Amino acid sequence: MGDDDDDETFSWRKFAKFLGPGFLMCIGYVDPGNFESDLQAGCLFGYSLLWVILWATACGLFIQALAVRLALATGWHLSRVMRDEYSNPARYALWFITELAIVASDVPEVIGTALALKLLFGIPTVIGVAITSASTLVFLLLQQLGVRKLEAFMGSLVGVIAVCFVAEMGLLGGGDGEEVMEGVVVPRIRDGNALFIAISLLGAVVMPHNLFLHSALVLSRRFRMGEKPLRTALKYNVLESACALAVTLVINFAVVIVAAQTIDDPSISDERRQEIIDRPLQNAPDMLKHALGSSAKILFAVALLASGQSSTITGTYAGQFVMEGFLELKINPVLRAFLTRSAAIIPSLLVCIIAGDEHAETLIVVSSVILFFQLPFALIPLVKFCAAENVMGAMRISNRLAIFTRVLAFVIVLANMTLVVQSIHASGLVNASVGGVFLGVFVALSSLAYCASLLALSLRPVMQNLTPMVAKRLQATETLEYESEYEARGDGGGKGLLEDLEY
Repeated sequence: MGDDDDDETFSWRKFAKFLGPGFLMCIGYVDPGNFESDLQAGCLFGYSLLWVILWATACGLFIQALAVRLALATGWHLSRVMRDEYSNPARYALWFITELAIVASDVPEVIGTALALKLLFGIPTVIGVAITSASTLVFLLLQQLGVRKLEAFMGSLVGVIAVCFVAEMGLLGGGDGEEVMEGVVVPRIRDGNALFIAISLLGAVVMPHNLFLHSALVLSRRFRMGEKPLRTALKYNVLESACALAVTLVINFAVVIVAAQTIDDPSISDERRQEIIDRPLQNAPDMLKHALGSSAKILFAVALLASGQSSTITGTYAGQFVMEGFLELKINPVLRAFLTRSAAIIPSLLVCIIAGDEHAETLIVVSSVILFFQLPFALIPLVKFCAAENVMGAMRISNRLAIFTRVLAFVIVLANMTLVVQSIHASGLVNASVGGVFLGVFVALSSLAYCASLLALSLRPVMQNLTPMVAKRLQATETLEYESEYEARGDGGGKGLLEDLEY
């Protein structure tokens, strides 16, 4: 960028140069998993869970800003910093957990794509799930266009989805203003099922792999070194992310409001209402009939298909960064997409065969809950790195922000454990029978291991010292690129993929 990058005044020209990574990252906030959780929330609980989406998006922005800060200060993305910090057993365990999160995030894409094919062509969901393995060919095609065109394509998809649901919300009157405002402002969880849906909303919004993705994508931009230029880059990256997430917030609000209004429509029979509640994603076109008329089914199916494919692409990029960062291993992105998709297809296919379409949609919600359980394994190291002076130097976060983020991580773990206890209690599966006792012991030991591992991550001090590298970045004045820094350090972890992202 120009010599005025350290100018504190806002510049639209400079801001335009930072556009892209935030909108690519925000695809994870409007994927089929979000649609399913939003529709479930609106159908079952009206407007009462809107506050969850608001706070999840706000916390998501804060956490993404930490990932950006870490990348700009160190020149490394999150998984690369984690590689040097932890011993091999811990590093491999964290890599495996992160890969599970990426697979869990791909399950909604598999089912969403299969349901889109069903809406478009009448293909049975089971066959549609099997067909989704071919989406790697779509990924290969889009990859050849370059990252700028890819970012523009993703941004246009977000715009199309936003227009559809916002238009429908407007045509339906925008919901009861007082009830909508109450749902946004007043935190309330009616029962255990509401807690389950609330956590699925959180997991669908704040995805662990997005932290690894965003921390790498910001380094695909060219910027000057030096503390003031880097802080300027941080400011513009966070602002771009805020704009992108504001769009996704409107979309998610609109989906919930449209679903709630549809369920409250007195012209809908009780039988039809229950059908919508059981399979909201497949019945979503009916919710858009006022805005799109007879074309609602086709347009929603295309949007759902595009959303699933775009989320597959971002998940594949995240997986590449994770694999290169943790393991110093680079594989072909198409092969990477195929492997992730194959792992996601197995549970999706089994559920569709055994339980049918209704429970296939339930699997989407379950996968979002799993993502929320896995989030602390990425969040806790990120928070500790950003608060460590020996990693961040002058760009470390304040003690007050560090305390806030630790409290946030604790709340996430507490919510997860509360959900486990409530789910087990509601199921009645833990009882005096032999099977019930074994299940109870298994759940107790698993919960203990989960909490113990997170406690160990939290209490372990940050050992590595990146101060010389960070000091060099903060004092330099020349324009550097991410790739050239890897080359200078002789570090292969991360360079290759960003070369694939040249534009």
